Amino acid sequence: MFNNKVLSIDIGSKNIKIVVGKQSKNTVLVEKAVMIETPPNSYKDGNILNIEKLKSVITEYIQSQNIKTKKTIFTVQSTLIINREITLPVAKKEEEMDTMVRFEIEQYLPIMFDEYVIEYKILETFIEEGIKKGRIIVAALPKTIAEDCLKFIKELNLTPVALDMNSNAISKLCESEVIINDENSSLDKTVAVIDIGHNHINLNMISNGIVEFSRIIPVGSNEIDINIANMLNLSLEEAEKRKIENSNLNNNNSLISLEMLNDVVKDSVNNWIQEIRRLFRYYENTKRDNRIEEIYLYGGGSQTKGLEDYFKKELNIEVAKIEKMSNIKLGKEEQDIKLSQYLNCIGSIIRK
Repeated sequence: MFNNKVLSIDIGSKNIKIVVGKQSKNTVLVEKAVMIETPPNSYKDGNILNIEKLKSVITEYIQSQNIKTKKTIFTVQSTLIINREITLPVAKKEEEMDTMVRFEIEQYLPIMFDEYVIEYKILETFIEEGIKKGRIIVAALPKTIAEDCLKFIKELNLTPVALDMNSNAISKLCESEVIINDENSSLDKTVAVIDIGHNHINLNMISNGIVEFSRIIPVGSNEIDINIANMLNLSLEEAEKRKIENSNLNNNNSLISLEMLNDVVKDSVNNWIQEIRRLFRYYENTKRDNRIEEIYLYGGGSQTKGLEDYFKKELNIEVAKIEKMSNIKLGKEEQDIKLSQYLNCIGSIIRK
């Protein structure tokens, strides 16, 4: 849709990801990518708490890099976003379909419809008792979040193009015949794509390139830092440093201090796995043929050493961290970035 470059912004509770890039057919060309620390107490769970703090750090980067691009896409994730699957007759006119979805949502979800932005996608159609029906996934985003994002982009003196959700952004990267990590395994099967963030884990079940199921687990890599800090009486910054430098889920180290550190990391990861396993069971029980064939990890928490092997051992499913995708091309100066930390930002650049 766009031949021109756009600026994509993904604000997390720990880091802000910014990507300058453009879409070329089914490929995203990334010109610049940067990660900036999110100012304390400025952003939480999709809500902008302090516009001035966020504006200051983002404006400083844009100016220092001499970025002229004004068109901006904002992508968000929040526990306040509601995702549900419904089944309805398929109407010929879009207006009729919108009305039916609205009525169904008002009947079965405990929300005030006018307080949410509603988006939906028909996953598949089928004939039942002579009537064409659709299996539809619906996402409801609080209007307050959408309005604050729009206001923030304008405060940056940028031009808003679109507001996206992280689950939708990653699904667009997985729609085409994409090859991950140079392996000949395109997403023509059912996979779990899991974004391990600082405060939340975003789990998406993708089947044949379509997100069929999406849930947020309210724990993340920060849980590890807190537990290490409590055990060793450290600051959160020092605890995170110890985690990054010394922990490894693959190691059975004889040093008591390192063994204790790895045990703390395992306890937290076991908590993640317990919640993931519960959602896997729920998804597989919703339809007889649902079976998860592979897991892909991304996000800041996916950098935890030994995490892929530990997940594989505990869940008995093939696991890989996303390091390359065939539909993402990096500029010369961005070859060394950790791609898995920018996927939501990059995926939001794809417009249909």
